[in-house]
Amino acid sequence: MATAILGMQWGDEGKGKITHLLAKDSDMVVRFNGGANAGHTVIDRGEKFGTHLLPTGVFYTASTSVLAAGMVIDLEVLREEFDTITRHLGEKPEILISEHAHLVLPYHKLMEDLEGSVKRIGTTRRGIGPAYRDRAARIGIRAVDLLSPKQLRDRLTQRIELLKRMWPSSPQFDSISAIELSERLVGLAQPFLSSIRDTALPIKKALQGDRRILFEGAQGALLDVNYGTYPYVTSSSTTFAGLGNAIGIPNPTIDKRIGVLKAYTTRVGEGPFPTQLSNDMEGKLQVRGGEFGVTTGRPRRCGWLDLPALRHATALNDPTGIAVTKLDVLSGMSEIKVCRAYQVGGKLYDRFPSSAEELGLCRPIYETFPGWKDDISQIKDYEQLPRAARTYLKWISDALGVPIYLVSIGPRPEETIQTDFFDRA
Repeated sequence: MATAILGMQWGDEGKGKITHLLAKDSDMVVRFNGGANAGHTVIDRGEKFGTHLLPTGVFYTASTSVLAAGMVIDLEVLREEFDTITRHLGEKPEILISEHAHLVLPYHKLMEDLEGSVKRIGTTRRGIGPAYRDRAARIGIRAVDLLSPKQLRDRLTQRIELLKRMWPSSPQFDSISAIELSERLVGLAQPFLSSIRDTALPIKKALQGDRRILFEGAQGALLDVNYGTYPYVTSSSTTFAGLGNAIGIPNPTIDKRIGVLKAYTTRVGEGPFPTQLSNDMEGKLQVRGGEFGVTTGRPRRCGWLDLPALRHATALNDPTGIAVTKLDVLSGMSEIKVCRAYQVGGKLYDRFPSSAEELGLCRPIYETFPGWKDDISQIKDYEQLPRAARTYLKWISDALGVPIYLVSIGPRPEETIQTDFFDRA
């Protein structure tokens, strides 16, 4: 049985909680894309964690956690997470790292600052874009290079010399030593050097066997490098279509594809956001929903649910079911709105535009739903939810043509309602 967890918005949908919940019963959990620019908030045994690279399977020692080839890995972040979780568990989690995964290095973060992408498109200062660019330009450093110190030094020397020629007036690059950097990288990677291998082989074996596998996506469909709100996107494929290439297995059989969406919409960084609120309601959602980035701490921009955007994400991910998170944040509101279409120059559109400039011109046309006053955080059964909450959820499900699998009504694992559709799938 294989399950994929995929984001349906601009990331921050609450995938961390859903993957942590399902990882408990998984034999293998695979993170297939992105880098330390992604953050998952997880509450494990009463303690809150913000993970950036390690899959949620690390919290269960019976599970194998895989960092697949589609990722870019910052060894400093990985080592810190690995040591923190080892202390939390009292033993080392079992991890595998793809030898094909590329590394995020200190000079990538310098490049991001010098190029101005932090201000231009609101990146996270984690060097993700430059690392993926090096991969495409065939000048990147891969995890497999850590297994050969001489090869690592030689490749770093070549890359650093090229950087110095490209940025002759930048003293930051002059201070980088290939020898010192290679020694530091090997030292950081010491606990998991033996874990670096071709991870496509164990993943394929698990898929062919009677094992439970969970594929954990980072960010969301609207940040996909090809189909998101370009150029305000991440540098990897964040959709189901990118999963096979990221793990090195063509057309993998995935039994359940769970699209995760928040009961409202948030966005971090720059880029058009048609349903963003500009009144006190945005501040209330930020505070009540804890809408501050796990990676950067930046407040997330908040707005109502956007149906055209979700239809676009549904077409990209083809989910067999959806998980709706943070429904509890909407409790106490007199009314709730959903954008059902856009208006541009007096014309109505129900499609999601491919141009960020065009999206910036879109004005939301709203459908209004009655809210509910009840505290829903202790509810255990879907039918016990207030009628208004069920009406809201049913409208979303019907509009997307996808059944609801899970509803999150709080940050803790137990604050989750599982519907009959999940068991039937």
